[in-house]
Amino acid sequence: MRFDMQFGESLRKERELRGITIEEISQHTKVHHRFLEAIENDDLSALPAKAFAKGFLRSYARMVGLDEDEVITNFEYSHRSLHKKNSAGQLTQRASSRSRNRLFLLTMLLIIVLFIAILIMLYAQGIVHLEWLGSFMG
Repeated sequence: MRFDMQFGESLRKERELRGITIEEISQHTKVHHRFLEAIENDDLSALPAKAFAKGFLRSYARMVGLDEDEVITNFEYSHRSLHKKNSAGQLTQRASSRSRNRLFLLTMLLIIVLFIAILIMLYAQGIVHLEWLGSFMG
């Protein structure tokens, strides 16, 4: 297998070099062609649990004539790299979400403080008569 391309692309090239179609692999392995296509397109999100994906890959490798362990090792490496990228993206999203939440809370706090300040000012000028506010003012 070549390492200068994506994992799935290298599998596709090996399959095509041997003149084997996705349909043939699907019929022989009983793995639905959409999962095989997802593997070749590096679309790990379209695959079921990782254990099933590994089973699909072993069947695929066996059918195409590739070393099963090498394919699984390459999948693990590719999956780990993709997971790290996704994790970094999720961390960025969480930080962005926290930042938005913090900004929202600060904005709400500022609005409440301004409202109270305006209310006190209006009360002090005699424009607003609030009996309960007088108990706070002394």
